[in-house]
Amino acid sequence: MFHTLSNLIGLPVNDSSIVDFIEKHGFKYPKKPFISNRSSDTSYWVQHKKLGIDLLFKAETFLSSYPLIKGDKKGIFVPVLASVRWYNNTSKSDFPLQVDFDDNYNTLQQKLGDPTLKSSDISPTWLNDDGTESFYRWEKWLNEEKSQVWGLEYTDDHTIKYVSLGLKYHNPLFQLYYEWLHETFEHLLQRNDFYNTAHLLFLQWAIENNLVKTNAATAGIMQDVKAGTQPITAWVESINRGYILADDFAAEERFVSAYINNLSSYDILYPRDIAYTFLPTSELKNNYMGQEATQLLNQIPCNEVTYALVKPVLDKRLAEYQEHRFKNSKQL
Repeated sequence: MFHTLSNLIGLPVNDSSIVDFIEKHGFKYPKKPFISNRSSDTSYWVQHKKLGIDLLFKAETFLSSYPLIKGDKKGIFVPVLASVRWYNNTSKSDFPLQVDFDDNYNTLQQKLGDPTLKSSDISPTWLNDDGTESFYRWEKWLNEEKSQVWGLEYTDDHTIKYVSLGLKYHNPLFQLYYEWLHETFEHLLQRNDFYNTAHLLFLQWAIENNLVKTNAATAGIMQDVKAGTQPITAWVESINRGYILADDFAAEERFVSAYINNLSSYDILYPRDIAYTFLPTSELKNNYMGQEATQLLNQIPCNEVTYALVKPVLDKRLAEYQEHRFKNSKQL
């Protein structure tokens, strides 16, 4: 079944091959297979408890080779099979490298090498109370051209929680405009929004510090951004999407994720740092997400004067993270 499902990964839920698989193996085809952008959910699971297999269908994969599929009405999207999880092997699937649910950690390490991710890599708060890891995860390419991976999670109760197969998982660090809401690059240019400004300034700083990946399509524009002859929005337009991924960064990825998403366990957060840089009073800083502060922050332009104020903050935070992972950092 593993091989069969590997051929279905990335196909839309209404594809005949998906429909045939669901019917043949006793899954229930969803009553509402399509997803509306008015919903708070962009995905759903189709479960088969007896087989111990769950199928995840997602409308938005954040992979360029699997773009949003529009339905027959505005705001309706067709999800694709993005992930499969086995919680046991009742289905008698043949997993790669002869991985078995009875394998222990040492056996898995012999078969798969060192874990790709452990709980403390996400945040120290994910450790157990005694300081041991709460889980280990392995992820291996199955077909890199198709962005297909497989892997598993091994937990602190010394068992495999699940074996997985699916599209490479991406969750944006931030979004500058939303294709999900039928937005385009033009919406970014028209909107006065503090968070967009803060993220654009971060991208400008990252490009100047050679932290962003480059390719033939973006190399020239990145040089122009560094030279100040083109704005950072020119680079955003060149990548032809509104979301920014950790994979867009060529270096200091853990710093970027920890600082943008407050994952360091020491409550150091980029948007708050930038808000504190521009808000004039402690009252506004203490409620920087409030209406009055937001109105002031939304007026901040994305220009060289603003960037000159933000750059030293970013330089300081990177140095702190490299030295002590924000452990000794203080709020601005």
